[in-house]
Amino acid sequence: MIRSLKRAVRPLLEKLGLLTPFDLPNYRTVMFDALTRIKPDLHGQRVLEIGPKDGKDSHRLASLGPESLVMMDIPAEYTLNVTSHSITPRQHLPSWFQSIVLPGKSYKEGNILYLAPDELKALGRFDLIWCTGVLYHNPEPLRFIKRLFNLLQPGGLLLLETSLTRHPALKNHNCVEILWPKSQLCLRTGENDQQLILSKVVPEPEQSLSIQSNVSHLPSRKAVLSWLEMCGFQEIEEIAIPIPDHARIGLLAKKGTFSGYTYSNRGPEPSPYAIGDSL
Repeated sequence: MIRSLKRAVRPLLEKLGLLTPFDLPNYRTVMFDALTRIKPDLHGQRVLEIGPKDGKDSHRLASLGPESLVMMDIPAEYTLNVTSHSITPRQHLPSWFQSIVLPGKSYKEGNILYLAPDELKALGRFDLIWCTGVLYHNPEPLRFIKRLFNLLQPGGLLLLETSLTRHPALKNHNCVEILWPKSQLCLRTGENDQQLILSKVVPEPEQSLSIQSNVSHLPSRKAVLSWLEMCGFQEIEEIAIPIPDHARIGLLAKKGTFSGYTYSNRGPEPSPYAIGDSL
């Protein structure tokens, strides 16, 4: 309860400058600070943000003055009102979108992994892709990372952040924790998808504490690094996320002009995996 209360009042404390040295910085702030150390501005660059959530990162990215900022989130046609238990339409454009001051801004609903070929082509290529808190919600993380790789210009930069497994027997190995089917016994509801109805199933003592209906598995740190290398990313740099138990990881990775020997371009020619935009 105390943790929930601190989370609720944190935005106010941040605005008033009342956070103490004992209050850990928000992981998204840490990621943005890491970006600005490398790129103080984004003038003339195309930026793709996947999963903008509350729009805070969108405002931060827009403040760096990119030529264009494409924000993409999964479609949310309807939401359940917890108070009235009625289903009401959700706005396609989030309320915070209009407050972003940037001529080249655009918002698109869709799952980046399952876009039709013509929609994918219309997106073009980007100089920077910002993706925080999304990877572990995706059932096909390796294919998802490969899609991000393909959407970058040569030399383009990926900022990726994700939650990790907390399982003590798994977190130090190159592996993935499977949460299915227990994760399906939880239900996310609420106007902003922030309220979580807890599962009646009690997790095993060593299992990850965070179980949500749209999280089927959680990777280890080594697994995420391996996925990036397998997809062809280079110059991979970790960003220290000051969260207890190392439960999240932030990464900077660059798309090189030569992708190297990735798992998808080895073997006979033509590769049986080189079909369309598949692996």
